Amino acid sequence: MNCLHCTAETSNGLALCETCRAVGSVYLEFFPVYYRNLDRWRPGRSGRQVPGSREPQGPPSSAPDRITRALDEAGNALTAWAKLLTEDRGIEPPTSTDDADQVALTCRWLAENMTTIATLEWCGEFLRIDYDKDHEGDGIGYHHNRLMTLTEDVIPGWYAGACHLCNVGTYVVPGLSWVTCGGCGATTYARDHLETLLDEARGWVARPMRLAEAVVALVDTEQSVPRLHKRISKWGERERITSIRKLDDEGDPVGPKRFRLGEVLDALEVDGATRLLDLVDAKAS
Repeated sequence: MNCLHCTAETSNGLALCETCRAVGSVYLEFFPVYYRNLDRWRPGRSGRQVPGSREPQGPPSSAPDRITRALDEAGNALTAWAKLLTEDRGIEPPTSTDDADQVALTCRWLAENMTTIATLEWCGEFLRIDYDKDHEGDGIGYHHNRLMTLTEDVIPGWYAGACHLCNVGTYVVPGLSWVTCGGCGATTYARDHLETLLDEARGWVARPMRLAEAVVALVDTEQSVPRLHKRISKWGERERITSIRKLDDEGDPVGPKRFRLGEVLDALEVDGATRLLDLVDAKAS
């Protein structure tokens, strides 16, 4: 038997090889992260406008339309795949009244049933990354990559909590040390939002330079973006932090390496504790 996605030979009775099942799990892990971040930028949502530079300004006129269209089509495709699995295997996905929560629940449910999906004739189409106008219910790979690209193109940072003056959602741009409310214009230090930011941003994925800019803006102990950029890159080379890349049709990584902010922060914490222990040991000796 051959894998219905990459055509590799399989010997375990499944129609998706181990690599393609892993690829599907990666798609389903990050799909809801991108969806939720973009959902906050739908037209009519309260929040900071999308800047085209480091200074706050209005978004491109096409940005809201692109976001709404991408989210609606991604959500519809996910629902279509969930419906197929329900029809074929008689299992029902969990439900929520919130769109972003529903996407997250559905993705988790699909991931839990990846082995079951790998026994069905449509499993190869499920992972498609190219767009087929004649195929209703485009693959999750296509929508995952589309949402990821749109996130990087449109959203400059991450959610920083509601403004304490007008309750409008605020966002922080990596590299800036302040947060400007798009509702009332109030400006506050990014560190004032630190608890919310770190909770929101741990899953944020970016290239080493963007991560270094973000950490230096938020963490007092890090002062140099170039130095931290080099450290993050070295951690990635040594596989101390997990590299995340786009995947082609055969599941091979392509494009630049990206990393999770949460893993970078954890590595910094470990290094800081190690340096502290070294200082204690040096003084004791």
